[in-house]
Amino acid sequence: MPNQIPLIVDRRGSVLTLSLNNPRKKNALNSEIMGALFAAIEETKKYEELRAIVIRGEGSVFCSGADVKNWKPNQLQILLKSIVECSLPTIAEVNGACLGGGMGLICACDFVVAKDSTHFGFPEVRIGMIPAVILPYVARKLTLSKIRELFITGERFDNSRAESLGILYHESNLDELVSKIEKGGPNAQKEIKSLLNKDIFSKSSSARDTELANLISKIREGSECIEGINSFLEKRQPKWGK
Repeated sequence: MPNQIPLIVDRRGSVLTLSLNNPRKKNALNSEIMGALFAAIEETKKYEELRAIVIRGEGSVFCSGADVKNWKPNQLQILLKSIVECSLPTIAEVNGACLGGGMGLICACDFVVAKDSTHFGFPEVRIGMIPAVILPYVARKLTLSKIRELFITGERFDNSRAESLGILYHESNLDELVSKIEKGGPNAQKEIKSLLNKDIFSKSSSARDTELANLISKIREGSECIEGINSFLEKRQPKWGK
């Protein structure tokens, strides 16, 4: 992409929007875009006032998948892992089409909203490829049974089916979703993401229960939780929700 910025970064208030910027190639994931997106997500660790990250695509298509001539599997793995482990709520705003590696991007996000007439799919099998790198992230949203069907057929599907599968958030209004996120305690949301990223259910019941009880005790003693409880009792908005 000579003389073209691979990623447009736009911060408005507490929301950081990261726009894939290769519309000529339908925002195919190449090394430049993936590197820029990873760097931008890592950079958010410096800004405590941010409340959400939105990932979108410039032009008529969100993401057509990996650039078959210019992508590295390990680079996509690193990017998807960084999205999952990001302490901020992440939202994919999808339009036009979301295919292959793009499905990995949205499944790594906490929320997915889509504009009307968006199409989704895993077309790798139709060119003799397999969606191996994105599998662990797709499994965050879909059951193994549905993954099997969609991976093997390579079929495309619309918003309605994406919502029924559990990929899409039930509302498509991005501003309303951000507003709901901002009503929650920012530290509580970070702790929730950290908790859900742990393999807590693989532990013995006693170890699991001890860890969860200790976590609740720590949260209750924190200034954010104290403020939240006080605001509830005093029938007012907490400081972070104003």
